[in-house]
Amino acid sequence: MAINSVNGGSGYSSLTDATRQIANTQQLGQDAFLKLLVTQLTNQDPLEPQDQSQFLAQLAQFSTVEGINNIQTSQSRQQAAGLLGKTVDAMVVKDNTTHVVSGKVNSVRWDSDGVHLGVTGSTDEVTLDQLMQIRDN
Repeated sequence: MAINSVNGGSGYSSLTDATRQIANTQQLGQDAFLKLLVTQLTNQDPLEPQDQSQFLAQLAQFSTVEGINNIQTSQSRQQAAGLLGKTVDAMVVKDNTTHVVSGKVNSVRWDSDGVHLGVTGSTDEVTLDQLMQIRDN
């Protein structure tokens, strides 16, 4: 869909920059989606505005994706909390060296990087994707 700027092209550059930013990351995150949507609305032709149903469909899709992301985050946190007290084996790469970490999960921490497990007897934190085996004591 081509979008022409009403103000002589300066807005079109912003839309192109936003599209280029999304193409470079190959993933449309929440911030990029909102930036693209605001740029699109800012630069639409006032004599032929965007179809309202199309705008509502985009907002609904955004809400759905955001909801799925929230469910996924919640599920990862719940899964990690369920590992407390269990014994795990994990493959950890540190300083270009791979080693196995084994021990009882004694803590769970989550932040923007994801879920991190503290394992007894190890100074390394383990992520869920590094787990090889989980067993009850």
